[in-house]
Amino acid sequence: MLKRVLGFRRKSSDESRQSRFLRATSQSPSSSPDTSPSPSRLSVPIHGDDVDSTKSLRQPSPSGSIRTANTHTRKNSGPNPGPLGLNIIHTPKNGHEVDIVFIHGLGGASQRTWCKNEDPELFWPLKFLPFEPEICLTRIFTFGYDANLRGAGNVSTSVLDFAKDLLFDLKYAKDERKGDLNIGNVPLIFVVHSMGGLIVKEAYMQGQNDPEYESIIRAISAITFLATPHRGTNLAELLDRILRSTIITNSKLYITELAKNSFTLQKLNEQFRHIAPKLDIVSFYETQSTAIGLKRARVMILEKDSSVLGYPGETSKALNADHHSVCKYDSPSDPNYITVRNALQSLVSKIIAKAKSNRRPSSTRRESQDLRCLLAITELPDVDYIFFRDQWVPGTSEWILKQKLYLEWVQVRDSAPRLLWLHGGAGTGKSVLSSFIINNLVEQGCLCQYFFIRFGDHRKRTLSFILRSIAYQMARSAPGFSHRILQLMEEAIDFGTADPRTIWERIFKSNAFNMHDLGPSYWVIDGLDEAEDPRAIVRLLSEISHSSKVIRVLLVSRKTSEIADAFQKVSRPLDIGSLSVEGCSQDLSFYVHQELRMSGTAAYRENIVRRVVDGANENFLVALQQMPLGMEAIYDRMALAIARDLSSTDRALASRILQCVTSSLQLLTITELSQAMHQDMSQVLNFQRSIIDLCGGFVVIDNGENVALVHQTAREYLLSGTDRPFRVDKGVANKLMLFSCMRCLMAIGLRAKVTANRRPEFTDYAADSWSSHLIQIPLDRGEILDIILKFLNGPWVLTWIQVLAKRDQLGVLVKASKHLSRFSAKQNALDAAELEENHNILKQEIIASWAEDLMRIVGKFGTILRRNSESIYKLIPSFCPKTSAIYQQVMKMNDRSLFVSGLSNEKWDDSLARMSFGFGTYASMISAAGSCIAVLMSSGLVILYESTTFEEKAVSPLGHGERVYRMEMNNAGTLLATYGYITTKIWEVSTGKCKLKVENIESRPRPLTMLLMHNDTMLLVGSDDRRVRSLSLTQAAPSWQLVAELEEPELEGHFLNSSNHMALSKDSKLIAVAYRGHPLSAWETDGPLHIGHCWRKRNEVARGEVIQAMWHPQKLEVLGLYIEGVVFKWSPYDGEVDEIATGASSLAISSDGNLFATGDVRGTVKVYTTLGFVLLYQLVSADTVVGLAFSPDLRRFYDIRGSYGNAWEPNALLKFTEQRGKDSKSGSESESLAHASMASESWTGRIDSITVLAQSPSGRVYSCGTETGTVRLYDIQQGKLADLYVSRAFLSIEQMSWSSNGQLLCFSDSSKRVMIMSIHADADDPALLVEIQAEIAMKSSTNGPISQLLFHEASSKLLVRSLSMMSIVSLDSFEVTHSIDLHTNQSKWIIHPNEPDLIVAVGPRAIDVLNWNLVQIQTHALEIPRAVNATSDHENFSNEAIVDIVLVTHDKKDLFVQLSNQSRKDKSFIFIETSSISSSKMPGHDAGPAKNAATITPSALPHTLSSQISCPLAFLSSHNLIFLSKSFDVCSQHVSPVSHPSSPTSIPKLGPSQERLGISQVSVPNHRRLKDKNSVLGDECKLHFSLPGDWISKDRLALCSIWGVEKSFLCPRNGDVAVVRCATLV
Repeated sequence: MLKRVLGFRRKSSDESRQSRFLRATSQSPSSSPDTSPSPSRLSVPIHGDDVDSTKSLRQPSPSGSIRTANTHTRKNSGPNPGPLGLNIIHTPKNGHEVDIVFIHGLGGASQRTWCKNEDPELFWPLKFLPFEPEICLTRIFTFGYDANLRGAGNVSTSVLDFAKDLLFDLKYAKDERKGDLNIGNVPLIFVVHSMGGLIVKEAYMQGQNDPEYESIIRAISAITFLATPHRGTNLAELLDRILRSTIITNSKLYITELAKNSFTLQKLNEQFRHIAPKLDIVSFYETQSTAIGLKRARVMILEKDSSVLGYPGETSKALNADHHSVCKYDSPSDPNYITVRNALQSLVSKIIAKAKSNRRPSSTRRESQDLRCLLAITELPDVDYIFFRDQWVPGTSEWILKQKLYLEWVQVRDSAPRLLWLHGGAGTGKSVLSSFIINNLVEQGCLCQYFFIRFGDHRKRTLSFILRSIAYQMARSAPGFSHRILQLMEEAIDFGTADPRTIWERIFKSNAFNMHDLGPSYWVIDGLDEAEDPRAIVRLLSEISHSSKVIRVLLVSRKTSEIADAFQKVSRPLDIGSLSVEGCSQDLSFYVHQELRMSGTAAYRENIVRRVVDGANENFLVALQQMPLGMEAIYDRMALAIARDLSSTDRALASRILQCVTSSLQLLTITELSQAMHQDMSQVLNFQRSIIDLCGGFVVIDNGENVALVHQTAREYLLSGTDRPFRVDKGVANKLMLFSCMRCLMAIGLRAKVTANRRPEFTDYAADSWSSHLIQIPLDRGEILDIILKFLNGPWVLTWIQVLAKRDQLGVLVKASKHLSRFSAKQNALDAAELEENHNILKQEIIASWAEDLMRIVGKFGTILRRNSESIYKLIPSFCPKTSAIYQQVMKMNDRSLFVSGLSNEKWDDSLARMSFGFGTYASMISAAGSCIAVLMSSGLVILYESTTFEEKAVSPLGHGERVYRMEMNNAGTLLATYGYITTKIWEVSTGKCKLKVENIESRPRPLTMLLMHNDTMLLVGSDDRRVRSLSLTQAAPSWQLVAELEEPELEGHFLNSSNHMALSKDSKLIAVAYRGHPLSAWETDGPLHIGHCWRKRNEVARGEVIQAMWHPQKLEVLGLYIEGVVFKWSPYDGEVDEIATGASSLAISSDGNLFATGDVRGTVKVYTTLGFVLLYQLVSADTVVGLAFSPDLRRFYDIRGSYGNAWEPNALLKFTEQRGKDSKSGSESESLAHASMASESWTGRIDSITVLAQSPSGRVYSCGTETGTVRLYDIQQGKLADLYVSRAFLSIEQMSWSSNGQLLCFSDSSKRVMIMSIHADADDPALLVEIQAEIAMKSSTNGPISQLLFHEASSKLLVRSLSMMSIVSLDSFEVTHSIDLHTNQSKWIIHPNEPDLIVAVGPRAIDVLNWNLVQIQTHALEIPRAVNATSDHENFSNEAIVDIVLVTHDKKDLFVQLSNQSRKDKSFIFIETSSISSSKMPGHDAGPAKNAATITPSALPHTLSSQISCPLAFLSSHNLIFLSKSFDVCSQHVSPVSHPSSPTSIPKLGPSQERLGISQVSVPNHRRLKDKNSVLGDECKLHFSLPGDWISKDRLALCSIWGVEKSFLCPRNGDVAVVRCATLV
């Protein structure tokens, strides 16, 4: 049953067993094929009188004529073997519904292979099959290839070559009329013999990656294998030696590839197993030996274990035939033919029925990829299944099918869930039995999911991975369930790091358990005793008792007291059974019979078998070893035997292999182990043999080429004891693995290989695991510290980060950070003990600094790294704080082509982003779900943000139209409910549309809690009248329905008034109600039924006023906050209460219930664990915390503080989220993280936000104004120079502008005061001289806030524009000289690019040209092309558009204009030729206002580019537009309009200014259009750099600008101005 003995090979290693595979090599001359030329891809078809020796086979079929696609035949003197290539042998008259292709094996031929005794009349694909029902509807082909053994041939021809020939012919072969065969239009079945099966598998794999063959690969539905050597045969090696020894023949590569477990076969099997589940597979195997050689000796060419794949759902059956006759039959009544025919009929019937019903596949490839990504599935369990299935021996395990407990578990007589525990001792074949049960369930058509827990792979020991794997398998089999799981993507839950309870609740309890259309599911979980926490698995899986769906769980393990105790504690409603696998000596007898090969009489052999079985004591590991009882004695015997037979060199190699395998954190493949041990890759196959020969008693190699210890007990044995031949010292082994990882990561040329996606196989393991090995090594003074410092101080650490980024495994950085911190702490303790802290302090600082950096890189640059892994080498270090290790290391060697300055904070902070809601606004509530953050304002507006970019959504804000009490989002963040004073509205977040509006109850109760439930089909609301009401969201005009009325009894000594707070549980079954003069009360909503009251945890009875409360998402507990700042946790059913004083005024709980956060009036936020109230993190910032919310993935939390909000991403949360998915058995890890995080709390002072930013056109200096009225001056080299102005009244600075010569600076504040200063440098003194020139009160000369300041080119005048007035100020007298009223605020004013004496107002419908005396010179109507905004209604866009930005191209020939539609936040971009507004085209403006105007039709920027622009910044040389992309990258793209003739344009309606001036219209041709998509994007868009996540906010990005003269990008950040100097900004 379990073949892991005698060297622990995957199969028997009996050297006396004869070879298994080969077509007979000693056939008579008359039956052996002669040498023939190489096959041609397309052969010449037979026409008319063309006759050859195949004619005897081409008789008319009963349903149609025989046609051939390729007819090259082999030249021989005997009967014709058949043509090469693809040949049609049967076509139904009335069309075909399926194609069948027959492919022969080694030494065979396209027709002879299928003819008994080479009789053409017994060519069964033609003579028998077309007469069979169902099969008669198929078109039948044969495929021939030159697999002649005796010809010289091409020695390099391989299975791959034949596979490519097959694909080519399937695609391009023609029928006899030169017509296309159209293979791929109908389902395709292959019937393959021997090596033909390998060719089909290889072709199937090759076609997966070639779009040319996509339709053909998609059409392949089934494969019928006839004696195919999936795992090769020893006979191939014998044949290879024979051919090499002859003169007239030579060896063939395809023969070498057939060697048992050859590299080619292993690779093919590894690839094929991933896609085989898409196919129906039937495998027939031979049962008789085959006569070969001159003496006709009979040998078993292929045994079952090589002929059967062992995949779930595979149908396998024996044929009473040898290797030759397995595909040849005497007649239609031949039993073997009937068996094969029935299988083909079944396949054809299934395919035809499926086509008729047009049933969708279980899962599309895209859905499968999305599921794997969502559930973080890195490996499927079929590798382990196949490995254990390969160990199965026919006749074993069948006893389980007769056990009463098992039959009750399998049979679905009722819907009751059942859990069965199958247990036995070590080595009793439990895993093989599990694989047998899985196969049996699948063969019966049951929906079976399974998982093999492997002690050697930490990932496979976690409950999280088990649940995710089962969910993925269920989704692949059930489209409805798959759709539901994919919907969870919108909830933004990171299932890869989520704790098991969250996975269980969201995937299984909320979805799978409620899907009545799903059939019964069977879960088989093997190796429970090897799990990280077996009790947690039993405890969680016992909750299947709550499922309305039939679920049966089988747990297989050793019988330990821990697991037995866990089953004892399972609640009784669940049907639990226990069954032992011990006592089944019949399985062991079968196994010994299979493995034991010896001469002697039958009685003698039976006696030996009986003695072995009795001595094995039912242990398969002991069988054939005759070991004493006890696993330790077994391993001692094996170790001594290995050590005795090995040389010192081999013994050392064996010891290193065992050290690597024992200490590795996951299973290593043969190649990975070879690289870890620094073995020559060219010897990898020899290394594989070495593993078995040297360590065969302790290790096995599974079907995925993974090297693993034979059992958990082997690991325990090797790590224990002192005087053993191969004892593994844990510290030494981990040190060996650490140095192997370092050697791999520090290898020369690794960066180039990683960039080219050619990294060595061991690189992934090294990148993931080196830090884990580091903390397992005892401290020393030498090598360990030195190698870590060398790694961190060199370029290799950056390459390591790139590897993780390319694999999307940045979470490893969080783990490594934690490990480095622990390592550093241990080193510090060692230094203190040895009084050497001064000697190593610098080294410890480097390690501690990198530990900090790794954590921050994930939070602040994770998005950038995932998009561009190479950004770690230059871009990211430039944006890191100057004190960080990565900055110090990289920037000292950097050429400073990218350099960031201007930031005062030189250390990391936890701020990720700031959301500003506007001056004078007030936020009252915040919620985060999916990818959406919703903020409820006191005005009744709801502002929506993207959680990834913190950009306000296009549909934001949502206006309810009245005062709003509460809002509620669904888990996915796609639906929002707002409850106002009069109405309740339901909003679709993606579109901003109100889906439903319902009048509230006439009594106008105030809502205290809201919940969207039943898959967002119902809204539940609890209000201050102590009632719970529901609203159906599926009805067109629903009404409020009363769900529960809570008749609270008034307690003596307490005053019962209206409730002031309520909380509904996630399933709406429980509700908590708080009152001002009454204790908190808990109810069951069904009834309703009162549960109890919450009393304060004091000696005397007290109630306290509860101001906030919420139910734990996964437990029957209430978390609440008393008015004096005490947080409590209450279990209503048992009355337990815990309290902690926090001083908080607001409270929030995470989506999984593991964390809660508090905020107070002093601006402090604290994060605690709900288990034990352990403080995990705290920060202090300015302003009162009004509201809090956690992100769905728990990596962030958000707060609101009046007019703004913050996003925080502290290290403590990153560490916690990485840890929570690892199923730790206790809270100790969380506690240690909490205490570690307390070492440094975060503090952020009040930020004086920058409101305006401007830079001198002449370079060197720039300035900014702030919210509190401060104007600051900066030098690009020296940083801040001075505060030029400080407002005593704290009036914000609103506008700022520099003169063209850089000598004058003007700014205005919110009181409409304009200040003008001169700034210049003395010739003899580099210091700047600043002088106030004037302070002008513009309140009387403006209407509304000042919106623009603009200097005349000669610095003689200043334009001051307000909401509806524009004035000119003389800089000689500092008085207003001219003013005009403005009738629109939609325009942007600029100085004419080519004529500085003119000013231009660019509006959405007109362009006005004026002189500096504000005399109207010309007005041009502007006709916006319809192509400008492809996503909006054109008419509405034109009417509502405003001009946001006007840029002038570098050559001053064009204006680049950004228009936006404020109501929809759409943006569009146009080019306007400056020559169209030139004075040369105007009447002389000295003569007064012009009487004519021309219509201008601008050029539209193509949508392919405009859709990528978030904010245009500047034009540099050669029409290069610098812009900020939607992903917040600073990019440049060459864009240039081109002229073309056009018909006259239509004349739009006159704009207001045109009507006012009485200007008539003149039509002009449409001047230009932009190049088409290909030319506009002809040059690749150039990425200059990307902005970190914590730089991103709406207000900051609106002020960003390019400073061309200094090649710099300016951006406000936390009260500073960041200056990014980039050499490529030219």
